[in-house]
Amino acid sequence: MTDPTSGEVVLSIRGELVTQLRFDFGFTIVTEGSEIRIETPFQLIGLDAETRMIDPEQPSRADELLELHQAYVDGDCFDDGRLELRFSNGFTVNVASDINFEAWALTRGSGEMAVATPGGGVAIFRAGAPSEVDVDE
Repeated sequence: MTDPTSGEVVLSIRGELVTQLRFDFGFTIVTEGSEIRIETPFQLIGLDAETRMIDPEQPSRADELLELHQAYVDGDCFDDGRLELRFSNGFTVNVASDINFEAWALTRGSGEMAVATPGGGVAIFRAGAPSEVDVDE
């Protein structure tokens, strides 16, 4: 499990029901109020506490990923580019920043968005102010 004291939380979601899971060249989790897109390999910690690496382009553990559907999720985006999602059924998804790519993006229903920047960090786009961008490095 990620140590939440090692980075500042810059955006969170709490108690949102997962309504859709999408598999294409990435893995997208849609909740009642957010959309989380993961485009780089990530950790899936299962009910047995074993950590598995998942490549979203070729999900070898799709059966376990399907367990995330209809679960409630709490999630935190950290200023160092990490994303941690904790599901009510005991699963956890951890996404680290990627040196070359935007590892993940979280878009809230309000329009607020957080994107992991290549090499670490998060860009925050505030709702209702598309010209304002906060970049935490």
